[in-house]
Amino acid sequence: MKRPFNDEPVEVLVKKLLSPCGSILDLRLKYLGDAGLEYIAGTEELQGLRELNLERNEITPKGIQALAQSKVITQLTTLHLERNDLGDAGAKIIAESTNFSHLKYLNLWKNKIGPEGVRSLASSLLLSGLETMDLAQNQIGDAGAKALAETLTLSGLKYLDVYGNGITEAGQKKLKGCELLGRIQDLILA
Repeated sequence: MKRPFNDEPVEVLVKKLLSPCGSILDLRLKYLGDAGLEYIAGTEELQGLRELNLERNEITPKGIQALAQSKVITQLTTLHLERNDLGDAGAKIIAESTNFSHLKYLNLWKNKIGPEGVRSLASSLLLSGLETMDLAQNQIGDAGAKALAETLTLSGLKYLDVYGNGITEAGQKKLKGCELLGRIQDLILA
C-alpha cells in the first residue's frame, strides 16, 4: 500500500527527524504501524527522547505495548498518539507502564477509547503528573466522565479535552463540579 506521506523506512525517518539534541522525534503522519513503533522502542539513539509525536501512525495496542516495555525510551514527558487505534486495551497499557510515568502531556484524541480505557487512565498512579490530557472524539460517554470526575490521581490536570464523546449534560455537569479536578484551567466539553 502506498502511504500518502511516507516512502522512507523508519530507520531513515528516525535519523532524519530526530532533533539535534536528541530529545524530540516528530513522526506524525508517517503510517509506521506497530512494526515501526517496535523498531523505535528498541533504538538506542533514542535514549534521551522526551517528546514523541506518533499522530496517525496506525498504532494498535500491540505497538503501544512495545513502547511500554522499551528499555530505551523511558523518560517521555510529551506523547502524541492522536488518530491511532489504541482502544481501551491501549489506554490500559499506557496507564500501567512505568515508561509513561514522567508524562506531562498525553494526546489520545480519536483513538476509540471507551469508559473502560478512561477508568484505567483515571485510576493510574503512574499518570499522576499529567497536566494535559486530550481525549476528544473518543467514546467515553457519561461512564467515562464519571471516572474522570472521581479520579484521585489526575488532580494535577490543567487541561482536559473530552469534546465529542457523547457526554450528556448530566455528565458535563459532573465534570464541571468536580473538586478533584480543581486545577483544570481549560475544560473542553463541547
